[in-house]
Amino acid sequence: MSIVGKCKLLRIFVDEDLKWHNKLLYRAIVDRLLELKIAGATAFKGIEGYGSSAHIHSARILEITENLPVLVEVVDTPKQIHKALNAVEPMLPRHCLVTVQDLQVLHYHHPPGKHSKTKKL
Repeated sequence: MSIVGKCKLLRIFVDEDLKWHNKLLYRAIVDRLLELKIAGATAFKGIEGYGSSAHIHSARILEITENLPVLVEVVDTPKQIHKALNAVEPMLPRHCLVTVQDLQVLHYHHPPGKHSKTKKL
């Protein structure tokens, strides 16, 4: 599958300590996306941030809290992103942020034997 060209970027912002069926939510989301054969997903842990709660989550050394913000980013074709959104929506809590943007994929590395070329703008 080639996702070079017009695609979508899905971003899901959640708290690190949220759970879905006894599993960390961000991990459950990434696992679900893999099951759906979405091109790729990455979870990033933030070092500091706040959302609708207006409570700062921080990774400062003297802070006891470990509940940091986590961002799950997903890039794929519009059809696959729509499929991903439908699959993960039931997993999402009320206090998360979900965004979708149009983007242009210039290069996507395929497994051996399936090479893509960088697309020129």
